[in-house]
Amino acid sequence: MNYANMIEEKNLKKTFIIATLCSTLIGTFTSSMGLWDRINEKRKQKKIDYKQDDQIKELKEKVEKAEQRFNQQQNQFNNRQEDLGNNFHMSGAMIQRQYDEGYGRLGRRFAMGDTLTENQLQAQVISLQQAVITVLQDALYNDRQLSRADLSKLIAASNQARDGSLDALRQHQQRLALEAPPPRSLPSTSSSSTRSSSSLSADGLFCRYAIDLQTLPNKPLAADFAPGGRCRCPACGVRIDATADDFWKIGKRTPVLISENRLQKQVFENREFVLGQRFVIKCHTPDGQYACVLCNQFKDVDALCRSVESLVKHVGNFHSAEELSMDPDLRENRAVERRVSLPLPPPPMGSVTREKQVKEVVYR
Repeated sequence: MNYANMIEEKNLKKTFIIATLCSTLIGTFTSSMGLWDRINEKRKQKKIDYKQDDQIKELKEKVEKAEQRFNQQQNQFNNRQEDLGNNFHMSGAMIQRQYDEGYGRLGRRFAMGDTLTENQLQAQVISLQQAVITVLQDALYNDRQLSRADLSKLIAASNQARDGSLDALRQHQQRLALEAPPPRSLPSTSSSSTRSSSSLSADGLFCRYAIDLQTLPNKPLAADFAPGGRCRCPACGVRIDATADDFWKIGKRTPVLISENRLQKQVFENREFVLGQRFVIKCHTPDGQYACVLCNQFKDVDALCRSVESLVKHVGNFHSAEELSMDPDLRENRAVERRVSLPLPPPPMGSVTREKQVKEVVYR
């Protein structure tokens, strides 16, 4: 994943410095794999030519034994060369996973970073690029094979850049977690519904049309979102990947206490919420992504999702039934089934199913 694509404007790249540096690191590992593959192909071709020449000659037994010893040593050397390619691949993947974890937990604050993390990652980028340029590009342009010293230097540089970058990202995540303010209490339905348009647009996250739907629950959807419509936002022109027929069911199990034979016991109450097109539309951003309105209202960090499916999974997994019930566009099915909690496995964070349904909606 190229995180720099998320930040195309120069001023944003300067702001989201950690995302840009992680993208540079992963790109360097990927470029190193490409250079290594080109060198490896040349090495394999020379080895084939060498074997063809050997088939013409009649080698004596002494020479054959010497070649066998040489081949054993060469196989060990080749195995180490293969380890280099795997090392580049795994290092880039590990840095990407660590960034994904931090961004998933802390959002844009993690991508923006601080001076300490910036300096640490920049040092790893410089060190890794110097090693790649010095060894791999030199070997490629001078048409020479990698020596054992070259392999040792590259593996050491890759390990150092990987471990240093992972440590920097983990420490950055820990610092932000310690600095996080206490969670905000859930606002009442009346306060959330009267939230002003100016306060919502201050963060510049949502599209203007999405903000209108958030602040005006009874506002009809635009004609483009009617069945068979293009599903394009009338304000920003982004196509919303949710038709009038789409809806998703989110299942939640919440513990409740009931009285039975003068004793109180805990049971799980199964609740089901329906997420439809309108909720998706009011979450969209001008750049075609989806920001969770529940996080914007109830959490300290906004969650930015790349697709409708990831938005639905996020809502089902990271928000409680209480939060879901406070959004007017998350309709709850009233059929409730109660079961004793003890025989059941631990309740999941949330289950999501997607279905198709045609329902009457007013469009203008």
